[in-house]
Amino acid sequence: LRKAKLPAPKLYRIFKNERVVERFDFTNLPDSFVIKPSQGLGGEGILVVDRGGEFAGEWVSVDGNKLTVNDLRLHILDILAGKYSMLDLPDKAFIEERVRVHPRFEPISCQGTPDVGVLVFNKIPVMAFLRLPTKESHGKANMFQGAVACGVDMATGVTTKAVKYTSEVKFFPDSRRRLAGIHIPRWEEVLELAVTTAEAVGLGYCRVDIALQPRTTKTGKLKSTPMVLEVNAQPGLKIQLANEAGLKRRLERVEGLPVKTVKQGINIGKQLFAARDEDESIEGGWLNIGIFEEVEVENFLGEKQQIKAKIDSGAFRTSIDEGLARKLGLMDPENILWERSYRSALGREEREVVGVTFYLKGKKIKTAASVSDRSKLKRPMIIARRDLLGFSIRVKEGEAGQEA
Repeated sequence: LRKAKLPAPKLYRIFKNERVVERFDFTNLPDSFVIKPSQGLGGEGILVVDRGGEFAGEWVSVDGNKLTVNDLRLHILDILAGKYSMLDLPDKAFIEERVRVHPRFEPISCQGTPDVGVLVFNKIPVMAFLRLPTKESHGKANMFQGAVACGVDMATGVTTKAVKYTSEVKFFPDSRRRLAGIHIPRWEEVLELAVTTAEAVGLGYCRVDIALQPRTTKTGKLKSTPMVLEVNAQPGLKIQLANEAGLKRRLERVEGLPVKTVKQGINIGKQLFAARDEDESIEGGWLNIGIFEEVEVENFLGEKQQIKAKIDSGAFRTSIDEGLARKLGLMDPENILWERSYRSALGREEREVVGVTFYLKGKKIKTAASVSDRSKLKRPMIIARRDLLGFSIRVKEGEAGQEA
């Protein structure tokens, strides 16, 4: 990570054998730091030191236990012996800077630092969760030990649902704060760091764990820096519980897509895996729409333009006219997600797939739309079934016989 100049906590020391442990002067360490195994499994073996103790050579852990130099040595020797190794083999240990809790997360974390885990596959962020340490987990962001995990909307960085172990929870257990609707700061930078890190370490599939290190500027403003805590080549599957979504289907959807840049990979992840929950504020949970509707489509600058669209539940992917897409600036290279072969009445043809944001009955929808020539049709846009969650199609008198 340091060779690639990616932000990571400051490394104080690496321990490869017992001799290094015996010679190291622990009293030179700062008041707060973290001891980790190199090949740990499920967060085991991580020791978080919160502050210095009453006397020199003493510290206090995040769960209030007093630690001495001898305690630290014994813990590191256990790591070297492979006690916490995923392969039950001798391991290396290291001591690094402790990342503090971002003020946004203080009401929903206890004793430890929350982190954001982003699953990256084929340079595309496909799923993410926010892990929150609890009193039960002793300050560790580990679901197996009682931490809470929140699913995250890939498009916005806002939490959606949360689980503790395998049960859904709506409130943080130690403060009773609501867990849905929390916006993760610097979301775009978090995604960019995750994809860049996966590229730097050469892993086609991995989870990148990121924390936000807060700091106060000279003018008193709060700033935060996303930092890589860990890269996991064998991530667990509980992230699916937090998001109430299967990972297999998401991986299949992006496998083999040609991704040239980090920005393109992020755009694909945002468009494909934006949250599509039904709007709970709608009475009855459904919005009634007809076969033909007017929608507002955002251009590349975010300005809205009214478009006539056809609702087609028989089509899988939303489609937009090529001329209209160019007029709106949606054919900008940065907004083209990929090209794909489609079968039409004219045979197989290559079509671009672009990111589109539109509003239907006031509901904002972000999607990946195929581009086609609809210049000879009345309506330049088709809205397909994958973007119709929460809508009820009601055919009005005279609509069924109209052309698209």
